[in-house]
Amino acid sequence: MVSDMSQRVFAVFDIGTTGARSCLIDEEGRELSRAYEEYPPPPRSLKTHEQVPEIFWRTAVNTMQRAISTYKGGKQAIVACTVATTRDCITPVDKSGTPLAPTVTWVDNRSTKKSKEMAAQIGPRKSVNKIMWFAENQPDLFRKAYKFATLDALINYKLCGQMVTEPANARFGPIDHETLKWSEELCELTGVPAEKMADISVPGKPIGEVSAEAAKESGLRKGTLVIMGSGDQQCSALGTGAIETGVVKATTGTGTFVITHTDKHIEDPYVMFSNPSAIPGKWILEGVVPGTGLAFKWYRDQYCQSEMALAAQSDKDVYEIIESSASKVPAGSDGLVVFPFMAYNKGIFYNLGFQHTKAHVARAIMEANGYGIQMYVQMMEGMLDLQFKELRIDGGGSNSALWRQIIADCTNKTVVLPRSRDSTVIGAAILAAVGTGVYQTYSEAVENMFRVEERRKPIEQNVPIYEQQFGVFNKLLIAELPSLIELTS
Repeated sequence: MVSDMSQRVFAVFDIGTTGARSCLIDEEGRELSRAYEEYPPPPRSLKTHEQVPEIFWRTAVNTMQRAISTYKGGKQAIVACTVATTRDCITPVDKSGTPLAPTVTWVDNRSTKKSKEMAAQIGPRKSVNKIMWFAENQPDLFRKAYKFATLDALINYKLCGQMVTEPANARFGPIDHETLKWSEELCELTGVPAEKMADISVPGKPIGEVSAEAAKESGLRKGTLVIMGSGDQQCSALGTGAIETGVVKATTGTGTFVITHTDKHIEDPYVMFSNPSAIPGKWILEGVVPGTGLAFKWYRDQYCQSEMALAAQSDKDVYEIIESSASKVPAGSDGLVVFPFMAYNKGIFYNLGFQHTKAHVARAIMEANGYGIQMYVQMMEGMLDLQFKELRIDGGGSNSALWRQIIADCTNKTVVLPRSRDSTVIGAAILAAVGTGVYQTYSEAVENMFRVEERRKPIEQNVPIYEQQFGVFNKLLIAELPSLIELTS
């Protein structure tokens, strides 16, 4: 806990794919308090990438209560709260905000014959596919649904009674990329009525006040200002200070996200996405490798029972134990390459031989993340005709010194580690700071709230090894790309 506290404090709900955290951040970007909770396993009756909607709110308020309870300034010091969420999650709700079905998360790739036929018109708006699936497979529920709420709209409604979203989350629905409003033409074409979508607000804008009921559940003060947040990766870009063209960041969490800012929407970014930024009027160019962190978690859960038992008997984290073994494996994992697209049932362990051990598999999964980052860094440099001097990183993976070094070696760039690993939280706090007038511009907020903890250079002898392994990764990508495009289109 930080003892030298600034007067103004912002409460941040960070709602992720596998868990939620709540943090208190001061106006200098210092973390004053935090709490994290992993979601319980979904019931077996749910599909693989569905979640019980109530879990998000329950976990959010549980962690916020704990975060506030360990902060000696108490809830009275909190001037505003805001929400950052994982994106492309849809929950059908009735007029009272009660969920009518499980939340369909971003990892879920469901679609219909009609949505596949309309792939060119729908484009990257993946939530449209999900909603069209409800219309075709559960028509009674579709008609009954008052809104198909994004995850941020779901939480905002519970906080202050306003079921509102913003462009970074709305972008996955039937949105017009020019106006950043719901497209009447696309809504009519897809059969997704605009009135069934949440209202669209602007990041950094006040949208209401914490209700009495939400205050009781969360520990926040009734009447605390609620500032419109943004998508987790948009907030992450803010929190790493990657808000100008020429600065790039990579998040290693549930998935891998590589992002740089652009001044305008890019109509055809190939296998990347051009998404609205958390900064109104700006855009981000984003590359995604889904499920890289989930692949590491899968490896832990399926093959590391002894490591989990050892962690339970000691004060070590299970990932520290796994990575300690992986660090003893040579760079390049003795030729083993993991193709990490397990979210689409396209995971590959390539060049696997009898000489490889559990530790080789662990390191190869970590290296796959580095190859994915390098792939998108090269694409962005080519598309934008520039060279990134360094790579800013965040997410849970950035806590690992081994993972940081692998990323530096794979990209052959200096890796910059922020003071806060949870840049999403810092970015959301920046939105709250600008929204409450503590800072007048996002540049001013970043200057005051972003700090660097470490700069890590690539190990020279490892770079050519990873260049060779990246070539193998690229061959796998070229071979599987048509089916991946079909699965995601």
